[in-house]
Amino acid sequence: INWLTAIFIAGVSYVILILSSYFTTFLSKVVPLTEILGLLGASAPVFASSQSINFLIFAVVIPIVETVVIFALALDLFTSLFNISLNRMSFKLILLFLALSFGFLILHSQAQGIENESALLLVFIMAFISCILIFIYKESRVAILMHCLANGIASIGVFGGLVN
Repeated sequence: INWLTAIFIAGVSYVILILSSYFTTFLSKVVPLTEILGLLGASAPVFASSQSINFLIFAVVIPIVETVVIFALALDLFTSLFNISLNRMSFKLILLFLALSFGFLILHSQAQGIENESALLLVFIMAFISCILIFIYKESRVAILMHCLANGIASIGVFGGLVN
């Protein structure tokens, strides 16, 4: 697919992610996710003092690395190890998507210190959408763009702006 189409699909995927926040807000009241994940221990995120550097790392570098490693390479590795076809949707493939999404949620809970249950559920849903996008388009570009968009918008709220 071309870049313009990839950017459009990433934007639509992000809108779907945001719309799912209504669901995650409800679900976070029912599922004690923070308490469950707290059993695993937590570490505080480490940020440098520059908002500009943090923005670039959070909105560009981290999404690229996470998407390539977790959703492209790990997906390829596990489909090869467990003999799961990436050419058609199957129950095994959906289970793999769910497992990778849960791993992504754990990463964000532990390594990045996210404790808000709604945010963690959105991380899970974003991971699942990323897996679907890679499955459909057979490349990681759209998933990377969606992840950059999500982190870029979130970082504006976290860092309070782009320049320090």
